[in-house]
This record gives sequence, structure tokens and C-alpha cells, in this order.
Amino acid sequence: MRRFLVLLAVVLAVAACTPDPAAPPKAPGPKVADLWRDFPVTSALDRPLIVLDPLPLTDEAARGRVPASAALSAVAPPSRQLTVQGLSRYVTLTSARDALAAIRSQTAHAALPEARVTGTELTVSPFSTDRGPVELPAWEFRLAEGGTIWWPALTASHFWRLGSIVPSTLVSDLSVDGRTVSATFTVSWGMPCPGTAAPRIIPTVVEHPSFVSIGLKASSTDMGDCDQRVAAPLTKATLTLKEPLGNRVVVDFAGRVVPGY
Repeated sequence: MRRFLVLLAVVLAVAACTPDPAAPPKAPGPKVADLWRDFPVTSALDRPLIVLDPLPLTDEAARGRVPASAALSAVAPPSRQLTVQGLSRYVTLTSARDALAAIRSQTAHAALPEARVTGTELTVSPFSTDRGPVELPAWEFRLAEGGTIWWPALTASHFWRLGSIVPSTLVSDLSVDGRTVSATFTVSWGMPCPGTAAPRIIPTVVEHPSFVSIGLKASSTDMGDCDQRVAAPLTKATLTLKEPLGNRVVVDFAGRVVPGY
């Protein structure tokens, strides 16, 4: 019979491969810094938006299809004022033609069946960001076979790597109060094999000028050779920063963005 031990710890997702849930995760590697060291944090008004939704947004009827190429207007709408977290700025918008091209450029949709576009409209749609939900101007594309697709109508310069950001799947519900960071963590892996000492797990924050990593340190990664795993409950943990978070991004040790705020 298997025996299980739930450890209160921060379990991090792996960006490029499936993690081994039987082993404690390790500290962030240099590739995480490569991903986020250039993120601009000069001011809230200049901070680019980090959209966490899988783009484009679709309703149920449009899921699994991509809009076909169409002769759409290349004229961009006038700039408009956008308010995010109480701060306002003027943003430049993209044309319907460029938005459609952005949708079709998503490599994940290359093999999907195409659907003819029957109408477009500049509207407003909610998007999930690392700082919470934000209402953004969006281009709406209506498809002949039914269904609607949306793409942010702001030019790409207002975003950070639009369409390619992957949120953390095991760390969520981030909240920040001054230097205090709290989040919901998935707690998961089995007890060490008989004769193997349980590692001491320490939830940890690693701070950088442009981002903050949430992770853990483990006194040992040796869990033995047996296969003992456990279902993943949720728990809260609170960590303290050396400096206020400011405009920095919160990521897990794999470099995936922790949603919330």
C-alpha cells in the first residue's frame, strides 16, 4: 500500500517539458532571467500589457477554426484613452487587416480549418492580464459558419510578447500588498521512499530588477527510486519582498507568469 505525505510548498510548472511530480522543483535557472530581464518597468503608463489568455479569443461556435484571409480595411482607428489600474494613457490602435494577419500568424492555428469572415467590428472585450482583467479595444470577426473571434485592437507595441505568454498552471490568485506577496499554490508530490529522508521545503522569493520569481528551496531532491505520488490540494502561502513589487512581473521558477493581483 502506498503511503502519502503532503508537503506545504510552492510547486512550479515547467515551461518546455512535463515536470516530475515525485521530485521537488529546483531553483530557477538562467533561462528564466533570459526571458524576463528585458521587461520594461519604467512606469505604470509605459509598462506593456501581459495578456494571459490563449489568443485569439473565441466563442464556442468558432472554436477549432481560423478566419480565412480577407480583403479588410488597412485604416487604423483613431487613438483612444485607456485606463488600467486607475492610470490613463492614449493608445494607438491597429487596423482590422493587421489584426486578422496577427490571428493567422499564430502557429498553433496553422492546421485548423478556415472559415470565411462575413463581418468585422471594433468593440471592447475583457482580457486576462498579469495585473487582473482589463477591458481592451478589440477587433471582432464574425464567421460565415457561425461563431465570433476577437483579437486585441491595440498595436503590438502596447504588449509584451502578445500571443506567446503562458501563465503558471500551479501558482495562481496572486495578491500584493506593499512588500507582501500572497498566492494560491498547488501542493503535490509523494513522500520519500522508505529510508530516504524527507527534504525540508522553504517557499522562496528571488528578486530581480524587472521580475520576481516565486519558488522554493529544498534541502534535497533525492526522493528515492519508488513511485509514490499524491493528488494536489491547494494552499495559500505569503512571502515578503525586499522592495515593493512596483511594475515588476511575478513568475514561477520556470518563467511562467503568475496571474492575479
